[in-house]
Amino acid sequence: MSDFRKITPARRESVPVYKTHNEYKPLLREDFHQRCGYCGDHEFFRDTYYEVDHFVPKKSLVNISPTEYSNLVYSCRSCNNSKRAKWPTGDENIHNDGKQGFIDPCDDAYAAQFERLADGSIHSITDLGDWMWSALNFGNPAHRVRWKLEEIKIMLKELDEVNIDSLEELRAKEKLNRLYHNLEEQLRGKPKFD
Repeated sequence: MSDFRKITPARRESVPVYKTHNEYKPLLREDFHQRCGYCGDHEFFRDTYYEVDHFVPKKSLVNISPTEYSNLVYSCRSCNNSKRAKWPTGDENIHNDGKQGFIDPCDDAYAAQFERLADGSIHSITDLGDWMWSALNFGNPAHRVRWKLEEIKIMLKELDEVNIDSLEELRAKEKLNRLYHNLEEQLRGKPKFD
């Protein structure tokens, strides 16, 4: 099964010791391939809105340092704000009970909870996935729009690398460009999605 986020993130093993969790942002950005660990949205639209999330929320940490790299997630603001301090088990060592809670986004089992539909929306496929889908607000239309924008951006880049020989091909590329810019305006303009 493929990862609905395009690529499964993996945290590096060895990192410097920093005083604050935000100092790890450049390393997390690289380890998470410039994508939100939760939804897979690429940062190319809003890199200033990407944040460092504590997978196990700080309020639930007892034996884990708030700067422990293995507990940090590169996250878009939408997912980070939706997740907030939710931690149904209340125990830093128990991430979920099979029906409620979370799976670390670097764990292969995380991707098995969801699938990406053709329109770019995220769909849950397990009971735990249903709970996480709701907790992370994956129904937010911005996730779908960003996914489609990324697909169109890739297509436009590929079209730039080929010779356009006919008026029909040129019109198709212009139509794709207009669609891209309309979706981008929808995402950045009103109505706001998140």
